[in-house]
Amino acid sequence: MRPASCASCESALDHCHGTLIVHAAGPVECTESECFDTDRARHLFMADCFDAAGGCACAAETGRRTRAG
Repeated sequence: MRPASCASCESALDHCHGTLIVHAAGPVECTESECFDTDRARHLFMADCFDAAGGCACAAETGRRTRAG
């Protein structure tokens, strides 16, 4: 979803408006369903999976504490 005013869009820079979720084991995923490239440089926002949306199963597997949502 494109914001009403985005300097990166106006400058035609390759970027994504979603948040990149970084899992404890290394894989990443984007919250934007139309994201085609999960490179970290394309994403302004990043979050560890144990901090995002109440936690993640992989965080529990690595011994990290998950937050209640």
